[in-house]
Amino acid sequence: MKIVIVGGGISGLACYLFLQKHLPPAIPPNDELEITIVESHAAGKRGRQRAGATTDEAAGPGSEIIGAALGLAPNGLSVLRDLDEGIFAQVVNSGYPVSHIELKSAHGWSLARIGATNGREPELHTVLIGRHRLWDCLRYHVPDDAILDHQTVIGIGYTEDQKPVVEFADGSPGLEADLVIGADGAKSVVKKYVTGNGTVDDHPAIFDGLVGVGGFIPSSYLSDEEPRGRMTVTFGSHGFFGYGPSTTAPTQCPHSAERIVPKGNEAIWWSTYECKDLPDPRNFNQVDIRRQLQKRHAGWKDPVIRKIVDEAAVESVYPTWIMPDLPTWYARGVVLIGDAAHAMQPSSGQGASQGLEDAQILSMLLAHCLGKYHSQSAPHTGAQMRATIREAVDQASKEYFETRKPRVKQITDRAKQMGNMKRKKGVVEEWFTYLILWIIGKLPVDSYTRQIFNDLPVHEARKMIEKDKTPVAIHQS
Repeated sequence: MKIVIVGGGISGLACYLFLQKHLPPAIPPNDELEITIVESHAAGKRGRQRAGATTDEAAGPGSEIIGAALGLAPNGLSVLRDLDEGIFAQVVNSGYPVSHIELKSAHGWSLARIGATNGREPELHTVLIGRHRLWDCLRYHVPDDAILDHQTVIGIGYTEDQKPVVEFADGSPGLEADLVIGADGAKSVVKKYVTGNGTVDDHPAIFDGLVGVGGFIPSSYLSDEEPRGRMTVTFGSHGFFGYGPSTTAPTQCPHSAERIVPKGNEAIWWSTYECKDLPDPRNFNQVDIRRQLQKRHAGWKDPVIRKIVDEAAVESVYPTWIMPDLPTWYARGVVLIGDAAHAMQPSSGQGASQGLEDAQILSMLLAHCLGKYHSQSAPHTGAQMRATIREAVDQASKEYFETRKPRVKQITDRAKQMGNMKRKKGVVEEWFTYLILWIIGKLPVDSYTRQIFNDLPVHEARKMIEKDKTPVAIHQS
């Protein structure tokens, strides 16, 4: 069985590792498993630079810059723990465990303290980590010969027996596959062949008018009195500003995501603001961006913010692209994961975690359906085997979409509401935002967040598999 993953970002790498975990090395009777990742940029181990080098999942502006950081939520960490305890530990040791988020006003008032843990035993903290570090952790476990980099995908064709073929811009021979997985970001080429006929993108990603800038700073910029485990987020009339440690003190390694520890020598900052004109993330004026940043946050009371806007370099600019509600994530042997299926606002705090969940659930259901259909169809001729694989791929893609879509929609809908708090506001809107955040802080528990952190889709997938009485052989490594 041949599988091609288009996009070597976080979702694509995780999908490769989950497929290797769940699928057997050969599909009965003798079809060897072959998984190839196609990436348009350099994808060597430790090959991606921290800032401004390339995007997470695509060459286009639809993905966030590799230099940005992300908060890997407890549900995302649970996925990594299910994948491999070693990878989980490596990721946690590469970031900083956050126990709570301090919400503040531009006037310096503390409005709310929001928990960033799953609130149950064993308690998992959110991990604030450089996106490049998370990518490196996953890339380390993918063999070099599984990645075809410096190859731009321009389309998908089909053979006479309707197997998808990944086509390249340089005219080199295409890759025929039983399954193509589109992990190529919000500006996905693959998506056009799922939601349409490939000629026109019927559901293009939408620039939602918010732009983020950010970078890395020495943790000495943060206050010496900064409580352990805290990330700070400040709202004002001209946008939003966040900062927090992104590494842990070396003496605390190895550590776990189950406790708070001293900060390391690096921190992350980011500012989100409303912008009508779409900036070019690869060609921006550093001086002009700094000037705009200082103007937006002039008068903000937090001394850490003042120091950052006065002294820190802007390393990355990333417009926010969101995916409209797609009618489907699969068609004719092609399936979408991550931003290609559901690019969401960063305010969700779930972008990377949802891509990881996609990879896990798709691989589990594919393994189940392959085992089920092969047990029903033996003995196999070549034609029967191809038909069986096609049926299994179609059924797994359908179950994956039906399992994942409701959860993703719930998260994207909530993120849209939170994203509006980052836009430019008048005086009344600004103070109303403060009131809402203050009320949120007074509530006994954030039931929505706890639900997202704890109602893991892997449980639903396992129930679906258990309900199917047909014997299944799922490979576990």
